[in-house]
Amino acid sequence: MNPVISGALALLLAGPQGAPSLTWSLEHATPIANSTPTPTGLRLLRGIAYRPDLTFDDGTIEFDLAPPGGVFAGVAFRMANTADYEIIYFITSENGERWKAIQYQPVFAGETTWQLYNEAPYLASIPKEAGRALRVRIAIAANRADVFLNDDPMAILRVPDLKRDRVSGAIGFWSVASDGAAGNEIRNLRVDPSHAPVVGDPMGERARALPSPRQLMRWRVSDRCAAPDGVHAPLTLPVGLASDGWRVVTAEPTGLVNLTKAIGNPAGRQSTNVFGGAGWGVAYAAVTIDSAAARSVALSVSYSDGIGVYLNGRRLYAGDNSADSRYPDYLGVVGPESETIDLPLRAGRNELVLAITDKAFGWGFRARLDSLDGLTIVPFGLKD
Repeated sequence: MNPVISGALALLLAGPQGAPSLTWSLEHATPIANSTPTPTGLRLLRGIAYRPDLTFDDGTIEFDLAPPGGVFAGVAFRMANTADYEIIYFITSENGERWKAIQYQPVFAGETTWQLYNEAPYLASIPKEAGRALRVRIAIAANRADVFLNDDPMAILRVPDLKRDRVSGAIGFWSVASDGAAGNEIRNLRVDPSHAPVVGDPMGERARALPSPRQLMRWRVSDRCAAPDGVHAPLTLPVGLASDGWRVVTAEPTGLVNLTKAIGNPAGRQSTNVFGGAGWGVAYAAVTIDSAAARSVALSVSYSDGIGVYLNGRRLYAGDNSADSRYPDYLGVVGPESETIDLPLRAGRNELVLAITDKAFGWGFRARLDSLDGLTIVPFGLKD
C-alpha cells in the first residue's frame, strides 16, 4: 500500500488527536455556524468540503449519515479537484423526515449529471425501515461501486460503470440545504484503501446494455458555445459552421452521448459545482447520412435541456425539455427517445446537425432512426 495513504489512514482512524494537517478544506463549502469539524466528520449547509491529505482509489469508505438537515447529502471520491469527481449522494423524502433514495453521478467541470443517469442501476430507493440516520459503506473497485446500508450484506445500489476516468483523489462531503436549515452531517468517517474489495453481482456479470442497431452512436461534436437565447435552439446554424475538425464522440451502450464528459460545463469550466447552473451553453453534433434514394425517415430523440434538429442546413424541429417545461413528469431527464421528427432525405449525402442547449444537471442526448434501409451513416464527415 502507498505509505502516504497508509499514514493518512492511520491518523484518520486515530481521531481528532491526530496531526493538525488532518482538516477539511472549506473554500467551496458553507459549514453550519458554530459547528466544529473533526477529522472524521462535519456539519455542512451547502457546497463541498474535502480532505486534501487523504487520497483514495480503490477500497471502502464508511460513515454515519445523520438524519436530513437539507435536501441532498453525499460523499465524493476520486476527486481530481472540487469540480471533477465521482459522487454517491442521498435524497430526502418530500417531508424531509428521512432519506428516501440514493444516486450515483459523475461530475465534470462543475456540472452534475443526474439528468443523464436517473434510473437503475444509478438510482435506488431506500426503504422506510432503514431509519432516519444511516450507516453507509461504499466498496469501490476499478469501475464499480457497491453501497451497503446499516450492515445489510446485500448492496442497495450497485453501480456497474463509474463514468469518469479512474484517478486517485481526495474524499469529500457534499451538501445542498437552504438558509436556515439544520444542514447535513457526516460522522465517523472511516477509509480503508488497503485492498480493493470484490464488488459486483454475486450471481455473475451484470447485464450490459446493448444499443439498438438503429441508434446513432458516433457523432462529430463541436466545442461549447454561448447560448444567448437560453434553452431555445437557434433558428439557423451559425454562418461558417464546419464540422470536419470536430472531435468524434461515441455514445454509451444505451445510446447516450454525454456532452458534459466530452466537452465540459455548458457555462464553461467552473471551480466547483454551481447548483442550478452557472449559465447556458450550446453544442453542435453532426453526422452524415448517405441515402440510396430520396425518402423520409423518422428520427427519435431525447435530450437535455433543449434541441434544434437541422437537415442540410434547415431547422426542422426545436424542443424544450428543461426541468420547468414539463414539471413534474420529466424534470429534464434524458431517457428513451420520445420525440420524433421526419427527416426528408435527398438522394446522396445529407448532413444532420443537432444543437443541444443546457444549463445544469447533465448535458446530453440520444438519437435513433426508425430504419436504416438504403442508408449509410458516415460519422467522420463528407468524403469525396
